[in-house]
Amino acid sequence: MKSKMLRRLGLALAAAGALVTAQVHAQEKPADFPQRPINLVVVYPAGGAVDVTARTFAQIAEEKMGVDIRVENRVGGAGMVGHTSLAKNTEADGYTVGVLANPFLYTDILLKGAPFTIEEFEPINEISFDPVVWVVNAKSDIGSMSFDEIVDHAKSTQLQVGMNPNSVFLFVSEFIERAKELEFNFIPFDGGKQGVVALLAGDVDATASFYSEIDQYVQSGDLKPVAVTGDKRHPMLPDTPTLSELGVPAGGQAWGATRIFTLPAGVPEDRKAYLEDAFLKVLESDEAKKAFEEAGLTLAPTGAEAAQKQYQESFETLKTFLAETGRIPQ
Repeated sequence: MKSKMLRRLGLALAAAGALVTAQVHAQEKPADFPQRPINLVVVYPAGGAVDVTARTFAQIAEEKMGVDIRVENRVGGAGMVGHTSLAKNTEADGYTVGVLANPFLYTDILLKGAPFTIEEFEPINEISFDPVVWVVNAKSDIGSMSFDEIVDHAKSTQLQVGMNPNSVFLFVSEFIERAKELEFNFIPFDGGKQGVVALLAGDVDATASFYSEIDQYVQSGDLKPVAVTGDKRHPMLPDTPTLSELGVPAGGQAWGATRIFTLPAGVPEDRKAYLEDAFLKVLESDEAKKAFEEAGLTLAPTGAEAAQKQYQESFETLKTFLAETGRIPQ
């Protein structure tokens, strides 16, 4: 009898615990939110890495969250139009989430006189970090050389290096110049992809890009990565050393694209907490890992606290670099 009573008590406690847990989870999702689709706003054209990030996420999140999620491209001014719209013309109700990439947001603020500050965006998740890859044409005169051999070659023969003006691609190549006491002839392009096309055509000797922009050409043997930024080697390029390993101080996440989900300042705390938690669960799912890997993107999901810390630190790192190189006042 006593044994039966204990069993019943145990079952009752378990049931009560389950009920409490269910109530806690129910409380995590605000009763009045979301009641309509959530918009993910991308400030770049369809087909780029940020757009692919948003659409890959949305497809998985709709099923897991049970919420309609739409991707909207607000383009113009190399991101300035979308950034300004998110900062100045977006209602702080949680229904509009920016899918942004640093340091491109930072350069709008620090170099282009943007009518907004970093405080007008509140990161709720870090999605991924895409390091910059320094790459050469595998079939060129320097295609069989290591990074150090290319540096030695560049001391006697000036390299033509593709770059996107005032972008992370240019900054990384400048790091190499400064660290190795070289002088490149920079050839400007509108974006990383155009530099890759020029490299394939033999119009430049080297360029900087993201892995997703060169994946197919690396696999085909047309392009050869020689170095990457960041603190560790790219998982898709395990044999390619980091620039830090090669004596070029380009570690951390300031020298690559850190993609983040952001909200406008002032979103109610319960909605912000719900989105942070729900988005993080999606990003950490096996389905997301597989889908992002297939898209050539590496996930590095975090919650709001870590995302906000990285957001601030990377901004300060870039600000210091721009001051040191005379682009902005000290």
